[in-house]
Amino acid sequence: MDTVAAFWRDADDSDPARMRVELEQLLSAASLPVAHALFERASLEDFLDNPAAAVPLYEASLSGGLDDDRENRARIQLASSLPNLGRPTEALHVLKDFECANEYIPARDAFVALILWDIGDAEQALRRALGAAGPALGRYRRAVGAYAAELSTRPEENP
Repeated sequence: MDTVAAFWRDADDSDPARMRVELEQLLSAASLPVAHALFERASLEDFLDNPAAAVPLYEASLSGGLDDDRENRARIQLASSLPNLGRPTEALHVLKDFECANEYIPARDAFVALILWDIGDAEQALRRALGAAGPALGRYRRAVGAYAAELSTRPEENP
């Protein structure tokens, strides 16, 4: 098994210092490309709830050239960290017009929904969240999609 994958399988945030040392040892031994190692470090800081450290590492990993799978993950994870630093508009730009792999579309759309909620666009947030839920809706996907499309055309109720 890949040692980095095993690290993540057994990840436990109760001892952050130990985790950082262990990951550095694994990365040194694995001789990974620089961008990949930066991504793993960013992911660890994210896992340890340290977005201030994770964000510049994600940005550097994306600038360094990641494979398609890691680029998808890095963009989504970066976008999930930026709002925690008070930067939701930047987070939206990270995911806007990003053609991610099909397996990541629901996650991308879910994070876009959360970001839209953060910036106060509840209607678009709900529409995006319902779209992200689409694959799990089975036979109700079309009906929920139609309701989501009608969100902006419904008259506001007066209390």
